[in-house]
Amino acid sequence: MANNDDIVQRIIDSIFSRRNAAGGSAENYVSHIKIWEDTGVAGEGLKPRYIILSQDSTGHAFLHKSKLNSNGTFSVGKTWRLQELRGLEVVSPQEFNITLARTYFWQTENADDQAGFLVATVRLFRSTFGNTVPLQLLNVPERDPRANQAALERMLTTDGEGPAAEEESTQATMTSVEEMLEGYEWATDTVLGSGRVKGTVDQIEARLLDELMALEKANIHSFVESDDRVNLVLKLLDEAILNLDGMDSQLSSYKIHLNTVSEDISYIQSQNRGLQVQTQNQRALLNELEELLQTVQVSKELLIMLTQESLEKTTSIQRLESAVAELYKALQAGRDRDMAATMERLDEYRTHNAQFCKRVHDYLSIIFTAQSKILLGDSSGLSQKSKTGRMTIKDHQEMEAYLGRYSGLILYLKEMDEVSYAKLCAAYFSATSELHATQIRAVLSLYGGLVRKLADEDTEPGCTGFGLTPASTISRSANPLRRAGTLVRSPLDRRDKGGGGDKDMSASDAFGRILEDISPLVYRESEFIADFLQINDAGLTFADYMGLENYFRRQAARSFGLSQQTLKLVRGAMDLIFGFLPAELKTWLDAALAKDSIQVIGITACLERFLADADERGNAFLVGLLDKQHTRLKALFDRHVAEQIKTIEDTKLTSKKRNGVAQFIKYFPIYVSRVENQLIGADTLEIRQNIDIAYEKIVQTMFDSLKQMAKLDGEGEDKGQLNYHVILIENMHYFVAEIRQVEIGSVGAFSKRAQDVYEENLTAYVKLVLRRPFAKLIEYFDGVERLLKTTAPSEVANNGSYNRSALKKVVKEYDAKDVRKHVDALFKRVEKHFTEASEKTTAESSGIAPGTVLVGVWKACEEELLRITDVFSRRIAQCYANTGVSLEYSATDIEAAFKRHRIGS
Repeated sequence: MANNDDIVQRIIDSIFSRRNAAGGSAENYVSHIKIWEDTGVAGEGLKPRYIILSQDSTGHAFLHKSKLNSNGTFSVGKTWRLQELRGLEVVSPQEFNITLARTYFWQTENADDQAGFLVATVRLFRSTFGNTVPLQLLNVPERDPRANQAALERMLTTDGEGPAAEEESTQATMTSVEEMLEGYEWATDTVLGSGRVKGTVDQIEARLLDELMALEKANIHSFVESDDRVNLVLKLLDEAILNLDGMDSQLSSYKIHLNTVSEDISYIQSQNRGLQVQTQNQRALLNELEELLQTVQVSKELLIMLTQESLEKTTSIQRLESAVAELYKALQAGRDRDMAATMERLDEYRTHNAQFCKRVHDYLSIIFTAQSKILLGDSSGLSQKSKTGRMTIKDHQEMEAYLGRYSGLILYLKEMDEVSYAKLCAAYFSATSELHATQIRAVLSLYGGLVRKLADEDTEPGCTGFGLTPASTISRSANPLRRAGTLVRSPLDRRDKGGGGDKDMSASDAFGRILEDISPLVYRESEFIADFLQINDAGLTFADYMGLENYFRRQAARSFGLSQQTLKLVRGAMDLIFGFLPAELKTWLDAALAKDSIQVIGITACLERFLADADERGNAFLVGLLDKQHTRLKALFDRHVAEQIKTIEDTKLTSKKRNGVAQFIKYFPIYVSRVENQLIGADTLEIRQNIDIAYEKIVQTMFDSLKQMAKLDGEGEDKGQLNYHVILIENMHYFVAEIRQVEIGSVGAFSKRAQDVYEENLTAYVKLVLRRPFAKLIEYFDGVERLLKTTAPSEVANNGSYNRSALKKVVKEYDAKDVRKHVDALFKRVEKHFTEASEKTTAESSGIAPGTVLVGVWKACEEELLRITDVFSRRIAQCYANTGVSLEYSATDIEAAFKRHRIGS
């Protein structure tokens, strides 16, 4: 495990090794903290990151989110300006919230490290912005706890010595006091008792005052009584006092006059000192001006260099930067009125400046186009990756490195000739836009040709719903029969595994590859123009870049800034460079979705992933671009869902009779499979929620349509009711069997709902279909049940309609032979209901084996007949116990009759 000093050194080497023009660090390390943050992906847990606090040479402070690479270096993934900080909240000793553009929750490994980092952050924030930027702090410590510990140790050390010294001093003092009092024979038990620490002093003081007062009184009295001259002295003293009062008033008058004179003298002296300081300052200023005039004089050789030195070689560019720095100093000094009045060649310098700026603009305008053509080459700016073998967009690293050499000269243009700077920016935007457009159009065309579509020759007539065709889901040569619950996968859902490479891709996969190429291009371009054209808020001047004296930096800062027109140009840089991209993406997406419209789901999921990444990186342009496409795709998805619902609703209007499994029921499981194959790993995305909502709407429409279709044959009649139940049983059985194969949580609820509908209609069907062969028996015992609600069981046999004779007459019609005959007839009827449906679905290659539904229905009929037979037997035993009458068939007779028709027996 690396120690903290080693980590700090690796952070500095990896991230803060960049040097400015003066040779110093462009950005300096202040502090760091290791944190753990949620990945946002279910099952992946927390990921470690390092939050690094830094400050550059201009005083700007930053927060970087970095990760530790496998080779031990650090790389920055996201940067915030410290000015964006709005709040810090300590949740626990190892957890805190930080509010920037949004609030992040981070966990730390060590309470002291967390507190130290937060204290360093707050101190740097306060020292940089003071109270001009609000900062909300909750439970944030004001000192580093390690500093508090040191202070506590020092305090404990001091406190360990203090009490002993104080006690020793007190004892010595009290001993001296006691000796003094004993010498004067004042040391009584009261004085030296328990209250001597405080009471002794008070008593001594009171005793001494009393003695002194008595002595003074005695002396005065004896003195006054003994001499008559005292009165004379007192008289003379009164006269002297009166004279002194007169003298005091005269002295006060003299004092007032003297104060007035003193103020005048002080004023004169201050004016004299001010004149002396002003004279000295003027002399110093004249000396500085003379030195400055000598400094800002540009030699003829340097001026000639500005017109003739090559702009191609790196060493020549550096010499030009040094030469133009001298011209820069002269022009900056010329902005000072006093200096301008003393500069003889100022107009000449301005002329050379204009010529040089035009030269740089003309040269670089050509270079932009030339470098773009070199990068494009003969392949439209695409290259083949060695590992995957697929074509991808060439990066601009070499071109950026070549152009980056001119960043200093462009900074000079920005300050000294705004018009040329604006024209140069426009030229770069134009050339780079054409470069990006060529590369991106090439990659769009490449992947557009790889996107697969449904084969027109495989389409069968009359197949609609969910954007599928039978050919796309079921092979013609395959066995037309399959067991219920076996999900047939579409060939389009299978990825090309080997042999095909990228020759046949889904639209969503192709779009993901496109965004993988485009996104880094946008991120890199945004970062490059910030440094190359100085399109940022750093406020760097050419004086800062060249490390000139403070005077020139102040002069540059006074005049720093661009006009509104130029600001509008540079702030719209990304829109100007990638202005073609929205229309190109729209055209590509429309073409891809025309081949396979259901791919709108996978494309949207892909788009949302890249949109979240762009938002985390803080790239406003890419967020806006992708968000615009996302809004359009969401509308297309809503239209897609509406089309599926309309197709289902139209089906219910055209179906006139029972014809097995409805078309939309057959294809819905395959539709779900195609959708879910596009949503792998998309559980946290918005499209996941939208799909679940769409499923709910579609399933509800299917179920409503099925019920409407079942009612078309006439509800209320015996045949109409049977058809209603048969349709719902057939379709719900298929739906449940197929959907259970799709392990998707949001679809499981639909399976449960279909199961309930299936069981409800199966129960109703069985009761209805059994009533025809066993009508008399069922109706008789239904009457017994009604009679038992108002009559005692022993009285039932006394009823005229339900006496022994009536019971005997009914049960004689249903012996074992009759039951077998009725069961045979029942089987033919049930078989007719469900075999017709099975034959139709088999002919349509639904894949349901004949008798699958029939097996479940036949078993339900047997169970229901056994149940009501048991009820009949219990009612006979309850109400006709002593009549000698019983059923003439048994449960065994029922089981034997049903077994004859059981599948597989």
